[in-house]
Amino acid sequence: MIASDMMSFIKSDLAVFGVGVALVFCLMLYLFFRNIWFVLLPLANAFITTVFTASILGLMDWKISVISSNFIALLLILTISLTVHVLVRFIEVSKTASSNNEAINLTLNQMVTPCLFAALTTAIAFLSLMMGDIKPVIEFGKMMSVGMLFAFIFTFTFLPAAMKLAIKSNNANSSSWVNEIPLKLANFTLLRGSQIGIFFVLASMTMLYGIFKLDVENRFIDYFSPETEIYQGMLLLDQELGGTATLEILIDQPPQDRMEDLISADDDLFEDDLFEDDSSAASGYWWNASSLSRLEEIHDYLDSIPEMGKVLSVASGIKLARMINDGEDLNDLELALLRTVLPEDIKETLLYSYINEDDSRVRISARVLESAETLNRKALLQKINFDLIHDFNLEPEQFKITGLAVLYNNMLQSLFSSQIKSLGLVFGAIGLMLMLLFRSFKITVIALVPNLVTAGSVLGMLGLLGIPLDMMTITVAAISVGMAVDNTIHYLFRYKTEAQINNASRNDRVLNSHASVGQAVFYTATTIAAGFTVFAFSNFAPTVLFGVFTAFALIVSFFASLTLLPYLLYISNAFNINTRQS
Repeated sequence: MIASDMMSFIKSDLAVFGVGVALVFCLMLYLFFRNIWFVLLPLANAFITTVFTASILGLMDWKISVISSNFIALLLILTISLTVHVLVRFIEVSKTASSNNEAINLTLNQMVTPCLFAALTTAIAFLSLMMGDIKPVIEFGKMMSVGMLFAFIFTFTFLPAAMKLAIKSNNANSSSWVNEIPLKLANFTLLRGSQIGIFFVLASMTMLYGIFKLDVENRFIDYFSPETEIYQGMLLLDQELGGTATLEILIDQPPQDRMEDLISADDDLFEDDLFEDDSSAASGYWWNASSLSRLEEIHDYLDSIPEMGKVLSVASGIKLARMINDGEDLNDLELALLRTVLPEDIKETLLYSYINEDDSRVRISARVLESAETLNRKALLQKINFDLIHDFNLEPEQFKITGLAVLYNNMLQSLFSSQIKSLGLVFGAIGLMLMLLFRSFKITVIALVPNLVTAGSVLGMLGLLGIPLDMMTITVAAISVGMAVDNTIHYLFRYKTEAQINNASRNDRVLNSHASVGQAVFYTATTIAAGFTVFAFSNFAPTVLFGVFTAFALIVSFFASLTLLPYLLYISNAFNINTRQS
């Protein structure tokens, strides 16, 4: 039921997100450009990129999972981001160019390098997801990396060809208040630069505190809305059918008893025609009154844990036999007789499901209540492991805890290491690319700061709000940095160009950079953030969180790129061509 419903969620998300994001982009792009071609061209470029990528994924048999179900919306968003940067630059260049063809050619020459490195850093951010241990996350990273490759290719092949055919003039003007926002941020940065620095330092300290509060513990049932059939079905399983996630405990006989059994294997200490087919019926370690009493204690202990549902083991049958026997415990002879008279089909189904034929291993089958408010899988498993060793004197190598509950807990615990690996790879790759681009350690460090702030803000806010990492939110930090670095690269390229202009003061560099690339950063950040809000309509809670926190990260990146980054460039006199202040 859960698998079937989740597949329907995937299909629904693919349709809703794709259409919803396209509609949001139509609205936002028209608001910014006020020209129908500047709406249709980005959408057409994104559509062709998405269809081509989806066809490649189909040929390679990369199947869509819950995690990758938003790849269509995400690829639309990233492709339109590249397109908007190209179009904004085209509008700026066309004001001085003699023809549209000249403006298009100049735009492509100026934008190919920053767009290439922006696409590469985003692709590497997705590839970093392959450092994790969760296969759907790895597949998602590979899908999006392929998509970013095609996004760059079509942005510099299909888009300019379509622009030459469709655009006859650069009549694209947004509302005056939209154009004024980047310039107001530029003036604010120049006037209040030190205050901006203090604010980001304090905010970073707060977010660092939140990062230390990050957790991965969550309930699978909380992934779904209470109105969905999955939630209601899992609740029914917990309340009426003994629990959802399986928890299996396999207990062997003690190592010393196993050695004694091997030594005395050829000794026949109990011969009787009655037990001819089961000569070891009462001689195994677990199938005797003393060992079964001990097993029953473990069974009752597990049954007493509030987060545990139905518990089944050999002790369950012994409890039933005791009831039939007027409350009297069965002795070893009665146990042997009981085992012998059971029909073979019953013996295979009910007995050997919980104890093997030589009585050396027993199995306790339990279920975890996913709806339990106090559920903490890691703490629960640690408690059971500790108590089996210290309260029931089992050797650590004597038992093994397994089952779906353990597998899910291991997946959650691996998210911490996966997040660290992902971010480490992302920042390492970004730093290397920035060094290749600008050949300056100082510029590289300055450029990394806004992106560190972006990643820290996502993780810190998750920690401050008590939202645990899961298989979707783990991807947000790496992906948002991959997209946020686009703003950094485009701004640095423009700032460097302004720095190379004779007699350009540091104030002029900031103002001119905000007036050009600042508008593109503002357009893309707000458009993409609005697009990600569509994810709020998903029935899958991690997808909702993915959309909300990615939008949050992009807004943070927007402010950091147009306030903190220019302030750091200003005070460090980066790209030191002129030192004149005004």
